[in-house]
Amino acid sequence: MGETQKLVLPRPDDVEDLLFALLGRKIEVKRIKPGDKVPFTGGVGTYHDTGDNLRAIIYTELETVNGCGGALSMIPVGGVEDANEEREITATMRDNFREILNIMAGLFNDRRQRAEHVRFKEFYLADTEPTEVEGLIQKSGDRLDVTVTIAGGYGGKGLGIVLA
Repeated sequence: MGETQKLVLPRPDDVEDLLFALLGRKIEVKRIKPGDKVPFTGGVGTYHDTGDNLRAIIYTELETVNGCGGALSMIPVGGVEDANEEREITATMRDNFREILNIMAGLFNDRRQRAEHVRFKEFYLADTEPTEVEGLIQKSGDRLDVTVTIAGGYGGKGLGIVLA
């Protein structure tokens, strides 16, 4: 199979470019202060290698799930705002964000870096994540924490990427 390399964290620009391509809206992705971590109030996607080992996660705040999920299918901004105010993630926004996480696997699969190949496996809401995911969310190293802002009133908030 060849030499396996460690996964490489994507850069904020990589995340911004991918979300822009998916959502068709201006996206702004900025690193948060070093040492700070994105709060986990939304959802988490898990990424596994060919041996089904957990290798990375992408997790978010609720507003990021709703903003991205709403923008993907052009749900009116008022619907996204209502969901955020009610602290809920609708089925449509959840399913849309799950698909975004699936496509985000490409952020890890960089052939130029000969990175290990991973695939998206599962999406969990904040109150249903497995214990191993909870431990990764708290991990200090091998992580990227950013804020995501989606133009057009869709908002957004934090997104964290952590390597296992």
